[in-house]
Order: sequence, then structure tokens, then C-alpha cells
Amino acid sequence: MFRRRSFLKGAASIAPLSWVASAAAADIENAPKRDFYKELGLTPFINAAGAYSSYGGARMRPEVVAAMRYAATHKVKMRELHDAVGVRIAALTGCESAMVTSGATAAIVLGVAACMTLDDEKKMRQLPNTAGMKNEVIIQKKHRYTYDRSLTVAGATLVEVESEADVRRLVNDRTAMMFFLKPTQIGDDIPAGQFIALARELGVPSFCDAATTTPPALNIIDGVNEGFDLICYSGGKVLRGPYSAGLLLGREDLVRFARRHAAPNDTSIGRGMKVSAEEYLGMLVALETGLRISEADDFAYKGKRFDVIVNAIQDIPGVVTKVFINEGHAKELYLDIDWDADLIDLARDNFVQALRDHSPSVEIRLMLFSGGRIQLSATVMDEGEDVIVGQIIRKTLLAHR
Repeated sequence: MFRRRSFLKGAASIAPLSWVASAAAADIENAPKRDFYKELGLTPFINAAGAYSSYGGARMRPEVVAAMRYAATHKVKMRELHDAVGVRIAALTGCESAMVTSGATAAIVLGVAACMTLDDEKKMRQLPNTAGMKNEVIIQKKHRYTYDRSLTVAGATLVEVESEADVRRLVNDRTAMMFFLKPTQIGDDIPAGQFIALARELGVPSFCDAATTTPPALNIIDGVNEGFDLICYSGGKVLRGPYSAGLLLGREDLVRFARRHAAPNDTSIGRGMKVSAEEYLGMLVALETGLRISEADDFAYKGKRFDVIVNAIQDIPGVVTKVFINEGHAKELYLDIDWDADLIDLARDNFVQALRDHSPSVEIRLMLFSGGRIQLSATVMDEGEDVIVGQIIRKTLLAHR
């Protein structure tokens, strides 16, 4: 079983980044001189909300940008690059095999297709027509979610269960896969360990969507160690890799079948889910870099951003702030801001809109499912942006005293 300590001990020999560091410095010197967004009539904003897809994900690390620039100007054959990157990522995470995908959703599509067809070329070519093959995916009712449509793209049918007895009754010769989501907002009827053991007993591959279980990046190693046959992650958010990239990790045979369903194979269900050389290399470097950053260092950086914002508003009567770590698979640092409505006459949604309408514009989180709490994330904030955010929040609150 792969352990965090074994990774940290051997990281230097596995993934030297000296070329990336020098390339990162050169990348800064070669920054574009044109203001492309201005030319297009677009207004940038300060993201204090988090690495949401609608906000463009997280800002890539300088090392990742440098790696992508390198790939853009140094050509190799795509299959060879895919092979080499997969081998390196598998070594970093401790899984049998790995591939870079065009996001976590694409990883799910390709993983389901692999479980339905295995290595049968004829079946691969006929998708999404699933006649004559296994096409049912077992999913817990509590695990139905916004993105579970990706499970059916290749032609699968979802079969809902609520108990182990349901699984035993409904698994049959048409069952292609058992799917697990983590985290969920309403819990599990069948916990992960029990779910994996049940899948193994019944001879059915298990797949876990763990796209949002980072940070820290080391959670990926823990996810692999749980024992799912396949597990996927988003690469463009808190891993700070290319926004359109993701990871599919797991059993060697299933990952190999998934690769046959992806580009550049021209008859595959995933032909349109293309991954560029820049994304292959960028995703690798994002993972290498992320695994070297401890949770403590990550929180220290974010804590400094929040200290600046809190210091800007803490003297305003009625304002209350709280920095906390959320509980769950992905541990993240957040800042809550609240105020006494008798002292500051400003509704929470109006506060959010005021920051959005400000110049520069600032996006924050309005937690509608938590009583309308105001919450900030420092995941995407750079040094200096915290100063601006603090000033804007201070001005907005004081204007409504």
C-alpha cells in the first residue's frame, strides 16, 4: 500500500523540477504585452469565492504555466507523451495506471465506457449503442448529483440502491460498474469501505468520483489507497493545473481500456475529449508541485490573505469575522464575515452585489444553504489582491452604517 511518507521520501528522485523553475522565471519575462481582455471588452475580477468552474477554476501555478509553454514549443508524439506522463503520475500516486483526461467528467465517461466494453473492439465501436453488453451502473440514491449524467453519456443506465441488500438483489449479468461519490451533502447508506468490499465480492468494478476531495493534493494518495478500481479527480481547480484537465487512476486494465475510448483514437466515444500536449505536461507538473506543498504551508498562505482582510474591517462596530477549516474530505480554509443588522443596514445579497458591481469587481460566496452566510476563499487570491478586497469590503460596510 502506498503511503504519504514514502512519496515525500522519494519525491526528489521521482520528479525533479529544476527545468520548470528556470522556465518559470523566463515565463514571467515573456508575459504578453497586450491586454487581451480589454481588447475584447471584458472586465477581470478578483476571485475571493473559490475555484468554481464558472469563474475559470483556480489560477495555474507558475511552474504549470512554464511546463505548458515548454510543451507548446517542444513537440513529441502524443501517444509517447501520454504513456510517459501516465507512468509518472502512477508512480506519484501509487496506483497501477493513470491517464490525464479532459476534466473529471470526461474521466467518468471514459471509465464507464471501459467497464462496459472491456477490451472488446466491436463493443467499443458501437457505443453509445449498448446492445449485447453490460450497461447498468449501480449508484446509491443519496449519490445522485448534478453531474451523474456523465455516467450515461456512453449509453449506461443508472440503477439506484439504498442498502447492501439492494445491491445484492440488483447486481446481475448486465451490471458494468458500481459508482461511488465523495463527498456527498447527505451522507452514505453504504460507506466507501463496505461498498468496495461488496463490489469485489460480486466481481464488479468500483468507480469513485473524488473530483472535489482536494486540497490537500495528498488526499489523492489516500483516495488511491482506499481501493476503488477507478478513481477520478479534477485537475483545474484546487490542484491548480490546466482548467480543462483531470485524472483517471486505477486498475491497469481498466485505464488501458479507457485510453482506447479517448483521443487520438478516431472511432472512440471520447474522440472529442481531446487532451493537448500542454495539458498532459501541465497536469503532471501541477500534481508534482501540489504533492510537495503541505497542508500547513497552504493554510499559512491563505491565512495571511485573510489576516489582511480582517485587519481592514475589524475596527468597524458590529462586524464579526471568523477564520475556520471546513470539515470533510477536502479541508479548506475559509473566512466568514457577519455584521449586526442594527448597526449596518445591508442585506447579505445586496452586499454580494455591491462587491460584484464595484470596480475592481470582487466575487465572494453567499452560502444560501447555510442561512445566507458571507464566506471568502483565498484559493485563487494573489498577494496584493487581499489588500484590495479588504478596502472594498470596508468601504461597502461603512457606507451602510
